[in-house]
Amino acid sequence: MKSVSIIGAGVVGQAVGRILREKGYEIKGVVARSIAKAEVAAAFIGAGEPGIDPVGGASGADWILITTPDKAIKETCGRIARGNGFGKGSLAIHMSGALGSNVLDSARKAGARALSIHPIQSLASSEQAVKNLPGSYFSVEGDAEAIADGREIVEALGGLLVMIPGEKKALYHAGAAVASNYLVAALDFAVMIYEALGMRRDEAVKAIMPLVRGTVNNVERVGVPDALTGPIARGDVETVAGHIEALEKYLPDMLPLYKALGRHTVKVGLAKGSLKKEDAGRLIEILD
Repeated sequence: MKSVSIIGAGVVGQAVGRILREKGYEIKGVVARSIAKAEVAAAFIGAGEPGIDPVGGASGADWILITTPDKAIKETCGRIARGNGFGKGSLAIHMSGALGSNVLDSARKAGARALSIHPIQSLASSEQAVKNLPGSYFSVEGDAEAIADGREIVEALGGLLVMIPGEKKALYHAGAAVASNYLVAALDFAVMIYEALGMRRDEAVKAIMPLVRGTVNNVERVGVPDALTGPIARGDVETVAGHIEALEKYLPDMLPLYKALGRHTVKVGLAKGSLKKEDAGRLIEILD
């Protein structure tokens, strides 16, 4: 079994460390900005020597997971490399969705291999992350001679691997942001509309959740675009016009967002085949 050090023991580092420890991997260093945070992380993981020195924490490990915030990954990797913390043939890994493995070039120069591994998953807390990571897809990008290790890590985490080219990492991350972050923003828009009706925010969230779950279930079951329902999917121009009129009156600042989402929904409706071209044209006219 490989030995693992966690450099940057936040939500991702703690969750990954715990799962790997439970799968039998040896956890060596657990490094955080303060010894108190490192001790808390090591306790959550259930193993590892807490510390604040990335070089000492990384030394001797087969896999060095740099799970710091994105802006600190390159600097942290460089610090470990300058301190000879990477053993020859060891593997430097970061788990950022936005950055490629090129930010680990200092590890490569020090004789290590490098990978970027990122779960297509929302991780709000360490406890929830331990539950959410198994079954998730993980993007892997980096050195060809390290892909076998990447596959082993993803399998140990209970995930499914998808390879992506390094030069398209930002595009990959944009897809994840739209699926997760923009979904939250779109739901906030829906909640704002219900608040305009006089509902409390917490009440509005509870009211829309069965609909949201049903929609997500439909997407999983039949895919996109077939999961699309509603007035645009069936070409109900009058209903959409009514939405626009109501938003102009009660939430005018949100109208551009409704129209932008509506224009893309027209494309989805056409792809589904439920929206006639003439109705699509009329919808685009009022959405423009």
